[in-house]
Amino acid sequence: MSEPSDHGTFHIHGGQGGQGGPSTQQGIGGSGGVGEGPRVAIDNIANATFNMPKGGEIMFQQRDAILNWLSPINFFQRQADISQLQEKGTGEWLLADPVFKEWQYSSGGTLWCHGIPGAGKTVLVSKVVDYLGKQTKNQKIGVACVYLNHKEVDSQTPSRLLAGLWRQLVDTDVGPLAENLYIKHQKNSTAPFLDEVASILMSRIMELSKIFIIIDAMDEYPEFQRHILLEYLTKIGSKANLMITSRPNISPEHYTFQNLKTLNIRARPEDIHTYIHAQINSPALRHRIPQLQEISIQKDIHTKISGAVDGMFLLAKLHLDLLRTKQTLKAVEQALEELPKDLDNSYTMAMQGIDAQSEDERKTAYSTISWVANAKRPLTVEELLVALAVEPGTHQLDGKNFLTIETILSVCAGLVMVDEELQVVRLAHYTTQEYLDKIQAEKFPDANTKIAHSLLTFLTFDGCPVSTWDAWCLPPLVDYSQYCLAHVAGPPEIQLREILLEFLGRANQWVKVVHRADYMRGKWNSDPWNHIDSLAKPSRLWIAAAANLVQTVEFLLNEEPLPLENAELTIASLYGRTEIIGMLLEKGAQVNAGHRELGSPLQAAAVGGHTEIVAILIEKGADINACGGDYGSSLQIAASRGYTEIVRILLEKGAEIDVAGDYNGTPLQAAALGGYMDIIAMLLDKGANVNTPGRECTCILQAAAFGGHRKIVSTLLEHGADVNAEGGKYGSSLQAAASRGHTKIVRILLDKGAHVNAKGGKYGSSLQAAASKGHTKIVCILLEKGANVDARAGKYGSSLQAAASKGHIEIVCLLLEKGADVNAREGKHGSSLQAAAAQGHTEIVSMLLEKGADINTASRECGSALQAATTGGHREIVHILLEHGADVNTGGGLYGCALQAATTRGHTEIVQMLVAKGADVNTEGGVYGSALRAATITDHKEIVCILLEQGADVNAAGCYFGNSLQAAASKGHTEIVAILLAKGAEVDARGGKYGSSLQAAASKGHTEIVCILLDRCADVNAGGGKYGSSLQAAASKGHTEIVHILLDKGANVNARGGKYGSALQAAAVQGHTEIVGILLEKGADTNARGGEYGSALEAATAEGHTEIVDMLLQVPLRDSHAAKV
Repeated sequence: MSEPSDHGTFHIHGGQGGQGGPSTQQGIGGSGGVGEGPRVAIDNIANATFNMPKGGEIMFQQRDAILNWLSPINFFQRQADISQLQEKGTGEWLLADPVFKEWQYSSGGTLWCHGIPGAGKTVLVSKVVDYLGKQTKNQKIGVACVYLNHKEVDSQTPSRLLAGLWRQLVDTDVGPLAENLYIKHQKNSTAPFLDEVASILMSRIMELSKIFIIIDAMDEYPEFQRHILLEYLTKIGSKANLMITSRPNISPEHYTFQNLKTLNIRARPEDIHTYIHAQINSPALRHRIPQLQEISIQKDIHTKISGAVDGMFLLAKLHLDLLRTKQTLKAVEQALEELPKDLDNSYTMAMQGIDAQSEDERKTAYSTISWVANAKRPLTVEELLVALAVEPGTHQLDGKNFLTIETILSVCAGLVMVDEELQVVRLAHYTTQEYLDKIQAEKFPDANTKIAHSLLTFLTFDGCPVSTWDAWCLPPLVDYSQYCLAHVAGPPEIQLREILLEFLGRANQWVKVVHRADYMRGKWNSDPWNHIDSLAKPSRLWIAAAANLVQTVEFLLNEEPLPLENAELTIASLYGRTEIIGMLLEKGAQVNAGHRELGSPLQAAAVGGHTEIVAILIEKGADINACGGDYGSSLQIAASRGYTEIVRILLEKGAEIDVAGDYNGTPLQAAALGGYMDIIAMLLDKGANVNTPGRECTCILQAAAFGGHRKIVSTLLEHGADVNAEGGKYGSSLQAAASRGHTKIVRILLDKGAHVNAKGGKYGSSLQAAASKGHTKIVCILLEKGANVDARAGKYGSSLQAAASKGHIEIVCLLLEKGADVNAREGKHGSSLQAAAAQGHTEIVSMLLEKGADINTASRECGSALQAATTGGHREIVHILLEHGADVNTGGGLYGCALQAATTRGHTEIVQMLVAKGADVNTEGGVYGSALRAATITDHKEIVCILLEQGADVNAAGCYFGNSLQAAASKGHTEIVAILLAKGAEVDARGGKYGSSLQAAASKGHTEIVCILLDRCADVNAGGGKYGSSLQAAASKGHTEIVHILLDKGANVNARGGKYGSALQAAAVQGHTEIVGILLEKGADTNARGGEYGSALEAATAEGHTEIVDMLLQVPLRDSHAAKV
């Protein structure tokens, strides 16, 4: 691994002979593929998206950002990884079981599968997911899974799990709800609330005909969170079939499930037989003990293991792992005679095997098991390798101290395994963790102290952290090191005090470095790092208080005064550190000190839901109505989160009940949105105004209607809520309920006099909201109540366009039967036909055409229906439209015409269809100016050839790049450059951003294209464009090889013009020392005036490039010219 010699801060000593393999060394900051590949990918994405259409589309980067923010847990890879463990031919009994089949074909059924530990439940779940995925392929049926893991409880919150389900169900378009939620939370860098995530999940489910949700290992999920998760899942209704696996101790009777069925999972004898047969015939085992190929021996292994496992795949695996450690047939036979028949004895035997190894092997095994069993989240392979290589008490990492993962696994007796796909290290099973927990005090008494010591040693290595590290060279173990304080809390604090205090002193530097690299790796996001960014320089005391380091806080309070910011009390209140709060108050901490994000300590305690701390702070004089920070008053916070007891305390102490906050609205609105009936009752009893306007939902009634809380809606109406209050995101309570599919609430509101044609809000009308979301029943109700079928307003302009855009055929039929105007022009797509064509809804397109839809109507965004269909690549719809007489050359829209849309998106067959129908290949307009330039920029070679064969003008001028050749040269599309030149493209055509194709290629560093153009006699000194000359372009961008090529071809080293006036000034301003030297050797004039900075010397001086300044000042000594500043 190459050391970062410029900074000399993270060293690995020793030569290549150590055991840390290539992957380890690359990950620690080397120059291998990990550092290069992703960087290239990022550059490619940046270039590709420069020319992507922006007309209402979500950029790929934004989509990924939304997905990763909303759903940081990605179960796709976990499913793929577990699927690899399936033994072919096993588990078929479950798929054929009548109970499973009945559940599969039911509507809204729940199947709860109990199984003893080690019965193979998780692998069976992966088989079910694969099976259902194949069965429902190409249907509007979703399949989503959740794999619960006791090691990942902190990250697997109910909110993130629901988001993980949504991520598996969402398609290429994340949808407006997710977009708006992302935008809303980006302002304050906050995470989405549980109700918000549930809302977008329900929205996506409504777009599908059915979904299957499969959840594994419910017994590994804490009871409180389990109740929350299942409460939301049981609300989904008849569209969702739910399958859950757990140990027998978790009973489904505690929950309200529709059509509940139960099934017992136990490893079938035939599956055990298949598994054993596959394992003992594996090449590795046969090679180790050739005699195992004998039929009699295999039969004995089958008999002995099958008889000992009692329906547990895991036990079979452990027994086979034991056999793999044997080196002779006799040892195998002896092991078979002593096979334990329960898991604990099997684990004990494994530990005995570990203890019987050499001292070095035993030490490695114990260290590994200690790390993996006590880790706060699963460790990656690289993290484990570095963790085991760290030597407490040293000051740098020694490359000679690395083990290989193969060595590590070989000494752990099958208790530790690696997920090959995820490259994550795990214990063999949940029961392995339970066993190790039982023997922790005996076998691993100082596990957390040792882990903490290693992490703190790593974090205090000489020179760490390095300010120039980015996301791709952060050393492994940096991310996991955020848990160092979780491991050190308690007794280790005293033993490790010196190194702990040293780390606390530099912790803020680590956070800044890690968070600066956040764009790819993610921040330190566990306690206490979540809110550290809100402070300019958090004190050691603040970090210790946040991390609940009680003994360290006590030590620091005795050693140094309280910081003036007094933020320690606020963070301790947020995290519920009762003992530390007592210490801080005793030392004089200000109970009403403000915090930019969290507000006062009382507000922070309300955010955390800490009733006892709320009472303590009020008793100490906390301002009960303080409203600073991002969350509103303490009462608003508690009401929005359902903390009934805190609300009661605050109301008893006189908290203001109708204050409207920036985020949650009034306390009553916040409680209504969350569906907290007890809190609503308390607030109403205290005289809360049911019609006080809030923020997103303009009134409390709209919030309750949106949330689907029928009882609350009725209660609010009984207390005088205005059923027709206007404003807010949804315009009215009726529109909010209609958009969410709450049929009963829609009826209640209409019965209470809600105006069925009220305008306003996101969808313009309640009918458009219901039509957009596919709520057929509500559409019927609204039409029966007199809803105007052609009301113009909202996102889609009309209800028909909304339904057509989303593909709701039944609703389209209903609206057309009610006389909806098929040619209404307004809204996002312009017309219903354009909407259906853009989204690929073939049947609706045909239906609208039959009803007389104008086929050639064009809009500013989509152009014609033909262009809309072409953009989406919907070939069948393009064919239908052409057959119905669509004008192939209708203009308008983002791309100007259908042909340019097809070329931009690379739809070759559609291009051929359009050309065959007479599309004009030289039509000007649109985002790229012409179809040829579009194909050139987007690198679709085959389409470029088609267009040229059809007579496209190779030299047509216009657009950002001036002409097609300059566009291809700028983008680096070498083959297209050659094609265009072969077809007569003018090599020196002027115009565009870069003035010439040569300057474009030189600016972007495309050496091969520069050579091609020069071979075609391109004018090396052609002027114009951004940089004035090709030489200045290459000099500015630091393309040394191209500078040499241009100079060798006679480029004028002193050519004037362009942004920087000369090539020398361009190189000087950007700090390209080598190029400055080359230009000076070629006689560049250091006195040349002009450009942005006036001269090369002024440019280098202004930008702080001291070496270049020295070079320029030395020029008079060489050539008698006097450089002037």
